[in-house]
Amino acid sequence: MRKRVFIIISVLFLSCSNFTSITNDKLVSRAGDNYLYESDIPDFSDFEDSLIRKKDFIDSWARENIFFDLSIVNLDPKSITSLDELVEKYKKDLYINSYKDILINSRVDSVITEEEINNYYNQNLNNFKLNEELIKFRFVKVPIDNVNLNKIRNGVRRFNSSDKEFIDSLTFQFASYYLNDSIWITKRELFNQVKFITYENEKKIVKKRALISKRDSMYVNLLFIEDILGINNIAPKSYLLERMKSIIYNRRKISLIKQLNKDIINDAVKSKKYELYE
Repeated sequence: MRKRVFIIISVLFLSCSNFTSITNDKLVSRAGDNYLYESDIPDFSDFEDSLIRKKDFIDSWARENIFFDLSIVNLDPKSITSLDELVEKYKKDLYINSYKDILINSRVDSVITEEEINNYYNQNLNNFKLNEELIKFRFVKVPIDNVNLNKIRNGVRRFNSSDKEFIDSLTFQFASYYLNDSIWITKRELFNQVKFITYENEKKIVKKRALISKRDSMYVNLLFIEDILGINNIAPKSYLLERMKSIIYNRRKISLIKQLNKDIINDAVKSKKYELYE
């Protein structure tokens, strides 16, 4: 008996505590039958214009609820029914797609083998023709008074292992640099890296195995074009690697979705969750 009384008192105490916390929550605004409390409002105290942000939030909340109430009153029943159906369908789609994502991401194999990449690349070579040039290059922007300028110039041109080590040790002295000459990039990306090259002068400047030196009042720009791959050539596998991985992975997901759609009907029929009446 004592135990039962203790439980009842505990429940009453918790209920009172909850009621107290609710009643202590300051009522800020009302819009029709909708009420906004202080706890519903984000904390804007870190902003200089916190009062303006808070007022904007409250106005937005009120505007939304007033418009909603007016729409319920003024829309014809047929429109409301149609909208309710759309909302319900959207809700179902959200639930279904979220559940499918969980299932697919837990089942699909994310490891793409080199053999798969090679097969996909070789089977689709004609789809990989370039519509813009690709370039390999290295570039340094050196202060004009740098004591190692001639050695840097020779190193950028030759770029053997000792040159790489030497130039890497000096990168803190450069205004800017790009030394990853094993990666193919587009000509547009080259223009972003090397500002003195433009569409107007690039045909005169951008030549394979050429060192271009451009001097201004403060810096010497040294650009070496390692290689150029022209339009209509097949894009290198390395350039397409991430794109091919994404395509292969997405194909697996599509295949899994198709199988999932088929399996769910078959399983539902077997478990008698789905019946078709003729």
